[in-house]
Amino acid sequence: MRIIKVLIFLFLLSFTTHAFGKSNEYYQMVITNVLTNCKTETCKKEIFEKEIHIAFFNLLEAVLNQVEYELSQRKKELWLRDL
Repeated sequence: MRIIKVLIFLFLLSFTTHAFGKSNEYYQMVITNVLTNCKTETCKKEIFEKEIHIAFFNLLEAVLNQVEYELSQRKKELWLRDL
């Protein structure tokens, strides 16, 4: 149980404090849902793992989009310099 609490804390700390995080209301709704509807540790663990995976992939997608943008800008700079 202690590990789950630590994971929840780290998850909330890392994904609710940056621009790609979802709203606080969303996370409150997820936690309320877990506390009221999940009676087993397995159910709680599955929900938090799904949320972590979704948040990780959203963050990874944002990083890749930023890299793509920076590469396109660099390509434009090189193209203009060669003219």
